[in-house]
Amino acid sequence: MSVVVEGVPQSAVQRLRHAQDLRRQADAIELQAVADLACEHGWTTNDEFDVTGERAVRIGADGTALVGEFLPLEVAAIKAISVAAATWLIRDVLNLHDRHPMLWSSVQKGQVQPYRAFQLTQLAARYDLNVEQAHDLDQRLASKYGRIGWARLMRLARGLIAIIAADAVKAAADQARAERYVRTATTEQPVVTELWARLDTADAQQLEATIAAIAKNLAAQGDTDELDVRRSKALGILATPARALALLQGRDDKRYLPRTKIYLHLTDTMLTGENHVVRGETLGPLVRDQLRDLFGTHRLTITPVIHEGTEPGVDSYEIPDRIQESVLLRDVCEIFPHSSRSARRLDLDHTIPYVDGVENQTRPDNLGPLTRGVHRAKTAKRWHLRQPTSGVFWWTSPHHQHYRVTNQATDDLTTWSTGETTMMWHLDAHPPPPDR
Repeated sequence: MSVVVEGVPQSAVQRLRHAQDLRRQADAIELQAVADLACEHGWTTNDEFDVTGERAVRIGADGTALVGEFLPLEVAAIKAISVAAATWLIRDVLNLHDRHPMLWSSVQKGQVQPYRAFQLTQLAARYDLNVEQAHDLDQRLASKYGRIGWARLMRLARGLIAIIAADAVKAAADQARAERYVRTATTEQPVVTELWARLDTADAQQLEATIAAIAKNLAAQGDTDELDVRRSKALGILATPARALALLQGRDDKRYLPRTKIYLHLTDTMLTGENHVVRGETLGPLVRDQLRDLFGTHRLTITPVIHEGTEPGVDSYEIPDRIQESVLLRDVCEIFPHSSRSARRLDLDHTIPYVDGVENQTRPDNLGPLTRGVHRAKTAKRWHLRQPTSGVFWWTSPHHQHYRVTNQATDDLTTWSTGETTMMWHLDAHPPPPDR
């Protein structure tokens, strides 16, 4: 279908090219307008200003102008974006205009798209290039703007930065090594877990080679899964080094299967076969048959957990492992209203603050898992907490909102009558004895 627009070429290719030209013109106009606004709201080091009014702030990197702190509000309102996004836009425009003038010119001519130009200016800022170093980088790259692929230009820029600011590059590498990590996260399907990691490059290459070798040997031993699945299995096998070594040597010895400790919360109906769902602390709900899929190749250690009516405590501030385990099994999640944070990732907090010289303070019915922020709010007496019995927590907020938290639910008591809350407190403070 052909569309006729007055003053616009009619072929599809011509219309597409014309749209590109219009977009580049609009981008150039917008960036120039933001730069002009920054100039209108700019400050110099000689300006005097009222500290109680608008302050001068440096949004960009070294060599960019100071601007009024409220400028992002204006840009955000005009563009219907967040103040944070407007601040980032002004930062990128100032860095481009003041630190990379040749790249700025290429953007104004439509040779480089703004978002790509911003990638380069952000790279220079991340390495803390001063304005002279940024100008040097800009001059060295100027002949390439709009003439080579952008990924290739960015690789060239990284190499030049290593020459221009060798110390900064080394410091960035040291920082990157300090930020190495391995993290896991549950998914919507409890039978699989996601894993992210940041490794030394040499270690990553060695890991890749080992995963490939184990995946290949799995296939040789009759595993018919797709390569990606076998690679995933190979990474899991590396959790048991002895078994991984056996597989790399072309054999699989079941003696090397990993040992696993899991906590499963069962009900009597699950044990009798009426209910086929079990809940794992970090796995979520599982159909009973999924346990075989999850741990069929593991050696399981089953530790029975018995909840007694009396829970012994200790005098020390430090929490013994047995008490910590009892609390974590009891609470499962953070004991703040509506929190879903896993208790095993948190610190245990004394409900009644610990005082030297008082006996038996560290016990399950005076402990609960809290995040650091909630703990600070409680310590600052902004939030108030009581634990009438083990595992039941009554909170009062700074605005006098009231909540009751257990390992089953959070109850908002704010709208309850005095009689209802008094009765609930009595029931919590005097629970019936456990069945024997």
